[in-house]
Amino acid sequence: MKTKKILFIIPPYFNIQDYIKNDKKSILPQLAIPYGVLSIDSYLRSHSIYTVKSEVLDLNLQVYKIVNSGKEGIYDNIQDILREIILRRLEKKFDVAAISALFNPCYYYLEIVSSAVKASSNPAACVIGGGIASNLYEKILQDFQDIDGICYAEGEIPMKDLVDSDNYMELMDNHQSWVTRKSLGSGKTPLPTYIENLDDIPVFSYDNINLDDYKGRAADVYNVKKGVKRELSIHTSRGCPFRCIYCASSTVHGYKLRFMSVERVIAEIDLMIERYNMDVLLIEDDHFLGNKKRAAKILSLLSRKNIKIEFLSGIAVHPIDEEIASLMAQAGVSSVSLAVESGSDYVLKLMNKPLRKHQIKKRVEILRSHGILVHAYIILGVPGEMDCHRMETIEMLKDVGFDWVYFFNAVPVVGSRLYNICVANDYLAEKDFRNHIQSKSTINAPGVDPEKIQKTLYLYNLETNFVDNYNLRSGNYETAFLYFLKIVQKYPQNAFAHYALAECYRLSGEDLDLAEVHYSNFRDIIRNDPEWKSYADYFGLLGYV
Repeated sequence: MKTKKILFIIPPYFNIQDYIKNDKKSILPQLAIPYGVLSIDSYLRSHSIYTVKSEVLDLNLQVYKIVNSGKEGIYDNIQDILREIILRRLEKKFDVAAISALFNPCYYYLEIVSSAVKASSNPAACVIGGGIASNLYEKILQDFQDIDGICYAEGEIPMKDLVDSDNYMELMDNHQSWVTRKSLGSGKTPLPTYIENLDDIPVFSYDNINLDDYKGRAADVYNVKKGVKRELSIHTSRGCPFRCIYCASSTVHGYKLRFMSVERVIAEIDLMIERYNMDVLLIEDDHFLGNKKRAAKILSLLSRKNIKIEFLSGIAVHPIDEEIASLMAQAGVSSVSLAVESGSDYVLKLMNKPLRKHQIKKRVEILRSHGILVHAYIILGVPGEMDCHRMETIEMLKDVGFDWVYFFNAVPVVGSRLYNICVANDYLAEKDFRNHIQSKSTINAPGVDPEKIQKTLYLYNLETNFVDNYNLRSGNYETAFLYFLKIVQKYPQNAFAHYALAECYRLSGEDLDLAEVHYSNFRDIIRNDPEWKSYADYFGLLGYV
């Protein structure tokens, strides 16, 4: 049987320069297993009429290694380094080079990747898919002449159709889910080709990646303390019926919810445990609780697996009740990250979220009564949000009390209504896609000044997670200690982490000598860093210096 060779290339999805600076507020991203690419790869191997041999080149992993090498001046020639990495891999002859571009920062790297593909001594058909591709297909084909075609929305079936064809351009010119310069010229509007039965996607083999390169995303400090052997992700459904202003997921997966069967979900998890020694499962559905009866059955069956489970992608708040929380606890759910986003009903309406402020506290109390750690995701800086609304958010956070709060700038993700609003009203303070990341404020709109939002976000982080930490003020010193220790180990120059850890030791009476060690570290950082000193002054902590 004829063999087709596919190279999947994943461009960096973060701003390399921002992380090489490595200032005190930069957070190196935890690399995520390339789930979408593995899903397409698995589908091709199972359903193509040809034998498919594939490789994955994750440039995020390559950049991560380069950045952490500590070499001076590395950013000056990082593009050349990436180009050489791609060219070396392409020395093997591939039929198709498939670029997976999910987020705005990927756009900057499309020139490097696509030109390297065509500069190879064995040039392959160069195609691209993902969120960026689905929403900017005209611009991509205009800006990057080395890209032959664009996959619109989900990629499994369109990629199979492409690989099965003996004439790639003819297939793409005429396929409803492929976009080419010729099809654009004919006025064709692309349409998605969805997999209706997610069980048709075979279980992944993971043989194209080293799983040891992808770890550290587990957020539960108790899991981290005990040591995680293997964490793996699963998406048991696709689609989301909500229309939140900042989300672009529907442009790829649609609004209609599609589910794996419960039997398939459990079979895949069993394989993760038996073959890959997985002990922490990350459930990353857009809306896991979209069918509560199904979710309850999955959680009930997982209670027999003796693993830990986390929801990292921001689970919807309003469907949580006593039954779901109890089943979560029995299944081994140790922490839940809630998609709260704001503590202002006005802003929640702006975001078009199916949530109101009065619903939040009750759900958190239910989860906490079952021993589940509760994290919150908060977004600041959507157009129309004012200072008074942000104050409502910080007051809600203090009132409810979360084990940890993750603050993000509103990101104008291509394909989201937020992006369209910003473009239509010229709200983008940053036109460069490289800076459309959650650690940077890029929107300048009524009520939103990017510089002020940036500062407010970090002050809220310091206040909520360190100065007025829920577990510290509630006397939950063991839990607080684990969070602060994790921060100190990862970011030893974070002054407030040392301060909070010292407070843990002091208030608990566990070890006053260690308390003084961390107070001393806090003082040293404050004395030598004017920015940290300004934060200490703001919160009235200079008395410790």
